[in-house]
Amino acid sequence: MNFVFLNSMDEYWESRLNDLKERFPEHTFISRFDHNNPRDLIQEAEALITGRLSEEELSKASRLKVLFVPWTGVNSLPLKELKSRNVTVSNNHGNAAIVAERAVTLALAVTGRVVFLHKEMERGIWPGRTDDRDTSWFSMQGKTCALLGTGEIGVKIAEMLKAFRCRVVAFRRHRSKGKPECIDVLVQSINEAIEVADVVFVALPLTKETRGLLSAALLSSMKGKFLINISRGEIVDEKGLYEALKNGVLAGAAIDTWYNYPSRERPATLPSVFPIHSLPNVVLSPHVASWTEEGVQLMIDETVKSIVSYIVRGTPEHIIDLDLAY
Repeated sequence: MNFVFLNSMDEYWESRLNDLKERFPEHTFISRFDHNNPRDLIQEAEALITGRLSEEELSKASRLKVLFVPWTGVNSLPLKELKSRNVTVSNNHGNAAIVAERAVTLALAVTGRVVFLHKEMERGIWPGRTDDRDTSWFSMQGKTCALLGTGEIGVKIAEMLKAFRCRVVAFRRHRSKGKPECIDVLVQSINEAIEVADVVFVALPLTKETRGLLSAALLSSMKGKFLINISRGEIVDEKGLYEALKNGVLAGAAIDTWYNYPSRERPATLPSVFPIHSLPNVVLSPHVASWTEEGVQLMIDETVKSIVSYIVRGTPEHIIDLDLAY
């Protein structure tokens, strides 16, 4: 079977690929280490390893049976077409604890006004000491947190919040899956979760149901609350977010996932068409929640584990429901 890797590669990937080649010599594993441009071999691939694939590329992959996404999000794939072709899609959650750590770090940064105070001191200004501004900050201790999304990342966030004695109220549409021990209350409405929360964490996949889920109207009702987004920008209404922050409705926001991303043609790119970056109650992060050495290696290990499962048992781990997109 031909496994073609379209994802970026590093030394750790090379070592894990060598493990696969040694263990399964009857299969072919082709990556950038073996070919200058593996995308030229899409038509030969029975298995692809990538998180980004166009409809045109999929049309060339006539032999494709399975696709392994080396991270969690699958919103950059032609899911409808993959379903029509009966292609199995598998993602992985190896980086869940690392992303959760970033989410909590961002929450502490924005509630603690860390970035704002740091930037003032860079200018030699000591807020509250050389002027009469209020420099108090918001402690997470014992607060109520709303968790929108109870996948592996969401559960890890909840576990970490328990170190601060937080009460965690979580939104889960399908309550039949049960309540994780680290979550205090499960609700079926995001309004119900947000209404009681001091800090709101967005940890949902981007699907047709979640796109724009946090609407401008909902954001305008979040008086005095903090919003933390480590999922996808499009889940939160862009203009509504800016207006709620600018007008002092939201106490603050810490964001790792955005609306505008850089490209080769536009390497310098602001993350939104609205000047969210200029507001003092925002902490910005360039979509790097999983990009630690440990996080990357955990995703690689999980991908390799899923490939092994497919070869040995005929089924990868973490199969995506292509209708639900998670």
